[in-house]
Amino acid sequence: MKRLTTLLALCLSSFALAFTGCQTQGPSKTVDRGYTAPKSQPTQWQAAQTSKPVSVKQATRVQATKSASDVILKTNQIEVTKTVLEPASVGGLLKYRISIKALDDVGTVRVSESIPAGIQFISSNPAVSFNGSSANWTFPSMQRGQTQNIDVTVKPVSEGDHQICSTVSVDNAFCLDVFAGQPKLDVVKQGPATIELGEEASWTVTVSNSGSADATNVIVSDKLPDAFTPTSNLTQNIGTLAPGETKTVNYSAKAIKQGNFTNRAVATYDGGPAVAGESGTPIAVVQSGIRVRKVGPAEAYVFKPVVFDITIENTGDTDLQNVRITDILPKGASVTDNGKGRVSGNAIGWMIPNLPAGASQLIRTEIAATRKGESTNTVKVVSANGLEASDSVTTNWLAVPGVTISIADSKDPIRVGEATTYSIQVKNQGEFEPVSGTVTLTFNESIRPTAVAGDAQGAINGQTVTFPRTTLEPGKDTNLTITAEGAKIGPGRAIMNFSADFLSDPIISQETTNVY
Repeated sequence: MKRLTTLLALCLSSFALAFTGCQTQGPSKTVDRGYTAPKSQPTQWQAAQTSKPVSVKQATRVQATKSASDVILKTNQIEVTKTVLEPASVGGLLKYRISIKALDDVGTVRVSESIPAGIQFISSNPAVSFNGSSANWTFPSMQRGQTQNIDVTVKPVSEGDHQICSTVSVDNAFCLDVFAGQPKLDVVKQGPATIELGEEASWTVTVSNSGSADATNVIVSDKLPDAFTPTSNLTQNIGTLAPGETKTVNYSAKAIKQGNFTNRAVATYDGGPAVAGESGTPIAVVQSGIRVRKVGPAEAYVFKPVVFDITIENTGDTDLQNVRITDILPKGASVTDNGKGRVSGNAIGWMIPNLPAGASQLIRTEIAATRKGESTNTVKVVSANGLEASDSVTTNWLAVPGVTISIADSKDPIRVGEATTYSIQVKNQGEFEPVSGTVTLTFNESIRPTAVAGDAQGAINGQTVTFPRTTLEPGKDTNLTITAEGAKIGPGRAIMNFSADFLSDPIISQETTNVY
């Protein structure tokens, strides 16, 4: 019994921790229970590649000193101890432990135990996997200072020397560090928010490489909407962009269609996606417009103020800012109402801060002339964005004529029912201008008109007689007669009015006829 135990201890102490497998010669049968492990024999180390690089050194076998049942193998990566826990005779259960301690962070640790003939494997903790006569354990990885124990139970089934050898290996990784960069293009497009129809717009496209590798053969394309006609090359090659580098390109195009559009820029590089970077900017193609109209009389009399209307219209689709209006007056004009404008020399000025699209504004003035003849009054408008418009009106200023009127009855007094004749004269005393006017006579209840005669045919309507508009040449006169009869006792009155364009108020004359 003592001899079998000693032989088993000798086999355990002689196990080879060779990472390709180590065979250790067993001792002679004359070794007694006081056996001391022989001097260390060289073992071999084999590293298998796995996930972490580990330095590889030749394993050194360490001779047991405290007990014939301990076998220690130590490398710069692991320390392995193999110890008999419970000896046994033939038919008994012999228990021993394989203890592995990591001296550094290591990869996969593999332990293979060769079970010789004459030894029956019973169990282990942790569980074992068999490959023929080899019992195998695998530990995926071990951290520095970590320990893994394998407790094995076997049964000697025959007398004699038995050798149970262990092979321990550590997978070492040998890594090559490589880096694969990736370009990344950032595109920023800038341009005007609005553009007038027919004008040329310009855009700036900035391309930056914020990636980790060169972007080669970088091409920037302007995806111009159909509302524009290009005036520059739409595809531009800016070469290679190193990481952190920025380049800028410019595009221009003429607006040919109104509306709201988005202009996009797309960047590509060799080996990259179809769109490596893009940026869009909205733009509205608008058409601004302004119109001014000036309305005034074709003829007017000097010294008599007349009305002139100025209408400013925003005919476009954009609001107009700071619209300036200037009404240029002809020589000899006199301003009687400036329409809340500012008079400066021979002009009146106004400012409209904001004139919305489609809106209009009316300005009304009163102007009088101090000399006869034709004169032209011109108004001009200018907006802050440079739109201009103008309009003119020509007025023939006539000299004011001298007009006298008279009315006289042929018989006074008259009896009720008796007739009298009223003689009416309108004379143009002027020497230059004809006079056009209307004569109207109104009788009170004591006189009733019965007939009209003279240079113009009048119309009787109750107590009123109206003669049609008559034109008198310079120095000429018009003679009219009205026959009337007494209708009621009392003073009969005939009131004559002459009205004309050059007169602010009609000229009035009257005649009294007594009725008895």
